[in-house]
Amino acid sequence: MKLAIIDREKCKPSVCGRECKKYCPVEKQEVDSCVMIGEKCLIDEHACVGCSICVKRCPFGAINVVNLPSVSEKDIVHRYGENGFALYGLPIPKEGSVLGLLGRNGIGKSTAVSILAGNEKMNLGRNVASEEDVKEFFKGNEILRYFEGLGGKKVSYKPQNLSSLAIDVGVMELLLKRGSEDKIKELAEVLGVGQVLGNKMDKLSGGELQRIAILAASLGESDIYFFDEPLAFLDIGERLRVSDFLRELSKNKTLIVVEHDLLILDYLTDYVNVFFGGQGAFGLVSGVKSSKVGVNAYLDGFLKEENMRIRDKALRFDFTRNALMSGLKIAEWPNFSLEFDSGFKLDVKGGKIHENHVIGVLGKNGTGKTSFVKALAGELETDKGKLDLKLDISYKEQYLFSESEGLVRDVCFKEKISKRLKSTFNLGVLEGKQIKNLSGGELQRFSVARCLAKDADVYLIDEPSAYLDVEERISVAKAIKDIMVERGKTAFVVDHDLLVVSYLADSIINFDGEGGVKGEAGEVVEFEEGVSNLLKSLDVTLRKDKESGRPRINKRGSVLDREQKAKGKWAVF
Repeated sequence: MKLAIIDREKCKPSVCGRECKKYCPVEKQEVDSCVMIGEKCLIDEHACVGCSICVKRCPFGAINVVNLPSVSEKDIVHRYGENGFALYGLPIPKEGSVLGLLGRNGIGKSTAVSILAGNEKMNLGRNVASEEDVKEFFKGNEILRYFEGLGGKKVSYKPQNLSSLAIDVGVMELLLKRGSEDKIKELAEVLGVGQVLGNKMDKLSGGELQRIAILAASLGESDIYFFDEPLAFLDIGERLRVSDFLRELSKNKTLIVVEHDLLILDYLTDYVNVFFGGQGAFGLVSGVKSSKVGVNAYLDGFLKEENMRIRDKALRFDFTRNALMSGLKIAEWPNFSLEFDSGFKLDVKGGKIHENHVIGVLGKNGTGKTSFVKALAGELETDKGKLDLKLDISYKEQYLFSESEGLVRDVCFKEKISKRLKSTFNLGVLEGKQIKNLSGGELQRFSVARCLAKDADVYLIDEPSAYLDVEERISVAKAIKDIMVERGKTAFVVDHDLLVVSYLADSIINFDGEGGVKGEAGEVVEFEEGVSNLLKSLDVTLRKDKESGRPRINKRGSVLDREQKAKGKWAVF
């Protein structure tokens, strides 16, 4: 089967010269018509021979033609119009367990969740699909029983995008529409948001808004729960707290989670379905696998049961780390303090900066990690004045927002972003876009690339994994690590994805304290010591997976968990 996908944002027939139609071999034969030009281009997939000449000739990169030998048109579960994204297959939820959906952005996970939740009606690739069509399509399939019972069950859905919740309405006022005050207060205590119940929704931080959304979705006795990226904006402690909460919620219920933090996804879920295919073009769904097997298969890039290779090469976690004092010392910072009008105070212990080194910055939200890197960048006044490390510094901020109408292509040229960086961060597909129109993930990749493109001594990179999928996170982590090694430079990386930090960090600075009230930054310590200190404060243990080398969190109270705690080994790499 052939799929022809048209990116309607990029397609500009009025200015392109219509090369897609001009060079199409089917059009040249003048027997049949393959390419229709109207306000936008349309390609007849039945007439298309799959030569992909139009893909190469389109000056705006708006066309993608994909040959799918393993599926046919009759296998489509849902399609977004002619020449739009197509989804093949659906995951099958299991009662009394947590099912995780794993895969890249733009590959159909949120679409599948929306269909399973009953928010979107599948069309089977047609204009309209009746209930009888659906029954015939899934005849003999376990998923049919799920859909037949969906009408009599109560479904709760926590969406991916929370921007619609940031409104001028009281938190308690909104939650009371979902449940009783006593239940709200009980769950708020468990999720650690009791202190914000008297606030307005639009005054909450990203992490607070996320947990309130989870609380809202959990109110009421639902039969099926869907949580789309519930861990975004949360620190590692909050991620574990939410994971334990969701596991408790799943007892005798059906719970489906979409998440990109592999470490927590593995900890939270019992099973996973792997989504694969072409981003923005089509998505396929693997059979259900145990969490360990599914995550390892995804990293390996080969799905054994499906006999399908989904990536050219495996993603490996063969960690190499530099010792704490290795490399030439190029600067140091003194003990210092920061105080803010809000009353928040941060105390920082002094440290040294060595060449060819990556320092991971870990800790709870609101304890001053971003303030620390801003102080190193000389952007904040400390009790010792503005710090001057006498070094060239490149800084990637935590929160990304731009109203720039400039094109990505022009910035890449002006700031001399190399071909290698453009390839690593997949900027080629963004070059014709205005910066203000980039999505969260696109802006993140672009911003990290700009930061790394600068010739600096020290790179300060705040939350580079936000909005990125699993492969993009690992790609970014590898790029940061490789560039520091090749150039002999230093990076400070603030992130809440412990797997990302494990991939790139040589040493660690731990932040402790009370969020929004006070923070304490410890000394720079060896990687394992720093991670162990963090895990000890969270009462969890970590081990290295024997097959993939990735870090895995032990289930609380498991044999491995008890053994490691008895030996005082909170992290084993």
